[in-house]
Order: sequence, then structure tokens, then C-alpha cells
Amino acid sequence: MNYGVNLMREHVKESTRIHYVMPSAGEAPNVVPEYAKVWYYVRDADRAAVAKYYDWILEIAAGAAMATRTTHKVTLITGVHAMLFNRPLQEAMQLNLEAVGAPAFEDADQQFARELQRGLDLEEKGLVVEIKPLADEPLPVSGGSTDVAEVSHITPTVGLSVTTAAAGVPWHSWATSASHGTPGSVRGAMVATKVMVLTGVDMLTDPSLLRRAREFFDEAKGGRPYVSPIPVDQKPPVPEGGEE
Repeated sequence: MNYGVNLMREHVKESTRIHYVMPSAGEAPNVVPEYAKVWYYVRDADRAAVAKYYDWILEIAAGAAMATRTTHKVTLITGVHAMLFNRPLQEAMQLNLEAVGAPAFEDADQQFARELQRGLDLEEKGLVVEIKPLADEPLPVSGGSTDVAEVSHITPTVGLSVTTAAAGVPWHSWATSASHGTPGSVRGAMVATKVMVLTGVDMLTDPSLLRRAREFFDEAKGGRPYVSPIPVDQKPPVPEGGEE
């Protein structure tokens, strides 16, 4: 099956990401395993592409079972949409970010960040404190996924990113974990907290902001109802009776 999926790679969009890991693949070399398990992520910049490639992978799974005279079972664990941005809420949050200001990192915070970058052969920029302006249009997709995107298709939603780790360090790495155990990361999180609170106050006290956010949301949805990527009859993938 993995061989078949890897043959897809020259036929998918450049924005497509297909990751896999094998949690179970046998117990000894030279012995065909009685049971094997593979776990896939299928990601892209839009939901339609994800659905297309997911269906393709299901066909590969069925083909692999036919080729090996085995049975197979597919469990869909979760699925998400692309984020639906809301311009009025973004503009309100940007104003609050500029009012709060960038995190006031101390010299020790910057020194630690540069040490991490030095150890990874990265440019020693330290912690970025620049507040970027709100872009006129959505920027190109840079990777990552979040279930907050599902909320954004149900109701107007907004979020922001604040520096909490050394610039350039890869996420899902020891360097990021080390960064998030420092006082500097707390300083970044406090900025994010203040901006979110102020934006919440705006929504509670400015009816026009809520109206504009709702109008933008309704126009972006175009009357299309939200449909979860997860089948309505799917049970949560949790162990039963304490056993996996």
C-alpha cells in the first residue's frame, strides 16, 4: 500500500502533503505479519483536494488488499477544512495587537534563542519582535492544520500568532520544546492573551463589529451549510473497555 501511495506523489499538486507512519508492521524479519497497521495524514490547501486524494488512497488500500489476498479496514480519525478568514475581526485584532505591542523579551531570552539557532546552524536572529502589518490578501499556505478551522466555517472566527520560540527553529522539535519552557515564551503568550481579551471586549461593546463580521462570514459561505468531513455515524476512535 505504501508503495502505491508513493507512486501518487508525482501526480498530486505541489501543495499536497501525504505523511504516514506504521504503528504496527510485524514482529520479526522474514515472517509475513498476521496484522499490520499504517496511519496516514492527507493535507492540502483546500478541502476539495484533500477529499480527492483521500478517495484515491482508499482505492490504493483496496488494491493492495486484493494484491496480497488480505482483508483491510479503514478508520477515518478526523478531518478539517481550510481556515475561513474574517476580515472585520482581523482588522479589529490587528489594532489591538498594535496597541498591546510586541513581547518585551529580556536579554536572557534573546541569548537563549540565539544559542538554539547556533546549535542548529541557523541565522542567529534571536526572538522576532516585529509586529507585521495585516496583509491585504491571504498569504500563501505555509503548512500546518488546526481544528479551529472547523469553527471558522460555523461562526466568524479570528486568531493570531505571537513569537514564543526562536526564529527559524523547526516545529515538532526539541528546540521548540526547549523554547516553550522559558520565561520568554510566557511573555509572548501574555501578549496573545491581552490581544484576545481586548478583541473580545470589542465584540461585546461594538455591535457594528459583530454585524460586519457576520455579513462578511455569510458572504464568504455563500449560503453553503457546514458539513463535517467526519461521517455523522462515526464513533469516536477511543479504546473500548480499557483495551486497544
